Amino acid sequence: MIERRVCIRVDGGSHSVVRDSVAEETQLELHINGSLLRRASLSPCHFREFVAGHLLSEGYIGGLEDIAAMHIDGHLANVTLRPACGRKHTEHSEKPGRLAVRTDDVFRAMRMLLDSDAHRATGGFHRAGVFSEDGTAWMVDDIGRHNAMDKAIGHCLLERIDLSKVFVIMTSRISSGLALKCSRAGIPILASRGAPTSLAVDIADGAGITLIGFVRGERMNIYTHEERIADLALTGT
Repeated sequence: MIERRVCIRVDGGSHSVVRDSVAEETQLELHINGSLLRRASLSPCHFREFVAGHLLSEGYIGGLEDIAAMHIDGHLANVTLRPACGRKHTEHSEKPGRLAVRTDDVFRAMRMLLDSDAHRATGGFHRAGVFSEDGTAWMVDDIGRHNAMDKAIGHCLLERIDLSKVFVIMTSRISSGLALKCSRAGIPILASRGAPTSLAVDIADGAGITLIGFVRGERMNIYTHEERIADLALTGT
């Protein structure tokens, strides 16, 4: 995940040769039923999670049962889909669940997410985490925010975790692509330290997703479907 590379560090009027920590980037070729789907640039970890999550979040499968076989050898992933599977979920595939959380749950999850040694060492990673009602959490770092989301979704698929009963926290800007991935996966709540785009807000609103941005310290902006934030509902906000 992290490599050491020589660079010249300039600090004020002085400079020195140092070995700096940089985020490692690699490529993975993904083939479906013998045909190349894409070459992905990503961090060299959790390839199975990435493949499973990417296929679901991009609409190639509707669930893990659509994958007949998955084989990963080095930087090559071969997936065989069951008959009748393909790009069939192009828009909103699942109705998001009725999961409700409190603002404190979101703040706590963000504090956990930001506790990343890899990001502190390099500044070169995005991070995504999935959090369950029972407090279970799984977090992943990747050089790409879409990759991080795919790996988080893929983890839930492979572990048979109900995606309608988790919420996702991220460190990055929330783009329309990330909102669509949550919609296709049936994830009810997406929150981030970063800002959402206007199209992401529109997609989340139409798909029934609670979209939260600027989760920093003890503040946040809730853009859509605030009814899932339990303590706001209790106060009638």
